[in-house]
Amino acid sequence: MGDEQQVGRYQIIKELGKGAMGVVYLAQDPQIGRKVAVKTIKPKEGARPEEVAEGKARFLREAQAAGKLLHPNIVTIFDVFEDRGTMYIVMEYVEGILLDHFCVKSRLMKLETALSLVCQGLSALDYAHRHGIVHRDIKPGNMMVVNGESLKVMDFGLAKEADAHLTQTGMVIGTPHYMSPEQIQGKLLDGRSDLFSMGVVLYELVTGERPFRGEALSTIIYKILHETPIAPRQLNPDLPEALSRIIQKALSKNPEDRFLTGQAFIEALTHYSEMDLGQSMVGSLYTPTPTQEVLPPPPSGIRRIRRASRRSYRKYLIGASVAALAAAVSVGGWLFFAKSSGRSEPPRPSVPAYQEKMPRPIGVTTQPAGAQLYLDGKAVAAITLMPGDASPHKVEARLGCLYASGEVRNTPSQKDLRLTLEPRPPFAFHVESSPSGASVAVDGRDTGLKTPADIQRNDCSPFTVALSMDGRETFEQKIDPSKDGSLKAEMAAAKPRGTLRLEAASATIKFYLGDRLLGASGQEVQLPEGPQAIRVVDSRVRGERTEKITIEAGRAARLKAEPFDTGRVFLHGKPVDDGKVFVDGAYLGDLPLVGDAPLAVGQHQFRVEDRSGHVVSFGWNVRDGEQTKVVNFETRKVEDI
Repeated sequence: MGDEQQVGRYQIIKELGKGAMGVVYLAQDPQIGRKVAVKTIKPKEGARPEEVAEGKARFLREAQAAGKLLHPNIVTIFDVFEDRGTMYIVMEYVEGILLDHFCVKSRLMKLETALSLVCQGLSALDYAHRHGIVHRDIKPGNMMVVNGESLKVMDFGLAKEADAHLTQTGMVIGTPHYMSPEQIQGKLLDGRSDLFSMGVVLYELVTGERPFRGEALSTIIYKILHETPIAPRQLNPDLPEALSRIIQKALSKNPEDRFLTGQAFIEALTHYSEMDLGQSMVGSLYTPTPTQEVLPPPPSGIRRIRRASRRSYRKYLIGASVAALAAAVSVGGWLFFAKSSGRSEPPRPSVPAYQEKMPRPIGVTTQPAGAQLYLDGKAVAAITLMPGDASPHKVEARLGCLYASGEVRNTPSQKDLRLTLEPRPPFAFHVESSPSGASVAVDGRDTGLKTPADIQRNDCSPFTVALSMDGRETFEQKIDPSKDGSLKAEMAAAKPRGTLRLEAASATIKFYLGDRLLGASGQEVQLPEGPQAIRVVDSRVRGERTEKITIEAGRAARLKAEPFDTGRVFLHGKPVDDGKVFVDGAYLGDLPLVGDAPLAVGQHQFRVEDRSGHVVSFGWNVRDGEQTKVVNFETRKVEDI
């Protein structure tokens, strides 16, 4: 989408970012004269037309319901519409820092600040739950810290459209670290699921670590369902014991053992210093008074209110999604449960079969780590297989030029998969830029491609990618395809420029800015204003040094590179004076070297290999004049003469 495009009445200014569900743009609302955030919503890949239509209708209903939420800690939804087949949601534009920035040990907040922000988030959730809306995707990446002191919860009305996290196709959307046990099990959710997720967030904010950790998805899910996390105070001894226990209560496996409302959670965090540590954290502690509304567990057939202390509760706010509310028998958005009148509850809404049974995650580890996984040819975040599906599935792992594959089945004997990646050229290296449309050059040569693009490579050797665009700074990066799987570049706005004329006493001298070749003697180049470090390289004598120069906008500067001082080296082999010599990673000549190839004065790395395959590596500090060394291939040592 170009900078001048428009959707609906909104004028697009620029792209802000990309997520699992679509792209977010900064836009202008011309009718009101305010800036807004516009998010695109993508349908699932491979969905049938009727599924797309049903999903759009459901999304519109849920987003419109979420749009009614007016709370200072909730990002307001202004508009929802469809334009040329794409769904858009228009939201309040908020500038700040995502909360996940503060969830690492090196950037932990003061305790008072963290508690204040979490209480603001809980206030937003409590408000939403009282209006019958469950967020379903609470995580630090969905919360924005504004001016360091206020919190905004984002993406209400969007999480449900993301179809929870475990989908019928077996793909995993988003991270599972913040999901409640009941969400993993595919049960109907109420507000206490969000409160569990907020407990995970608070755990991270005060410890810098996640309570449920693991490299494989199956490990994380198992820990959420079955393991009690380490007490926060064990990871942060400065944390008060009372707060540590409050967080543990929020992370209870059983929803009934958690805080029943966001307000109850807030009260616990606000008054933790008054807490009696001898009192149980489960059950009665911080249970709301009869004047407070409680979110009940989701319906599951005919059931009765269990605790005598709750007999006065006749009115309960259902803690499910808008879609679940529409499917239930309700009166004005409220459900009534009788304790002893003999009336049964409304029947449980039908749940798709794939939600009744949890898809099975298959852990996949790759060496090296960080590879993109593919299941039957489709890119996935993790491998999950549907219940009852025992057919073979192909798993592939790709990291740049490295590749491995395997096969998995949903059978009791199936174990986690370990894949060792090996070179498998040719391959395509994917390059994206923001904004898109940048010209792509590889090792200084224009490819004719525009981003997004796939660069075809025939081997695993490193290469340099340079992206250029009018009005933007050139972006350049050296790529090691055995480690790098793709490149996403931010094209910064161009700075004012000046001219630099390159001059050198030797025709073999070339000039570089970083890894980007500027040119040779006699050429002029445009560079951004300010100090620049120019690399002067003479490949003939293996010489390199850095020259610093300041560029002034609109003015010309000159850089003259003097020749490198050189020395002559003599090198022999023993007992066989035969082999190949490499200097600083490049082939120089065969043994014996007799001073024909001068080298720049300074330190060089030598690698000598004889015809039998014996290798000797050593450093040589070349000086003016002549120097001689002998390589002993038997002892693997070097002798001066």
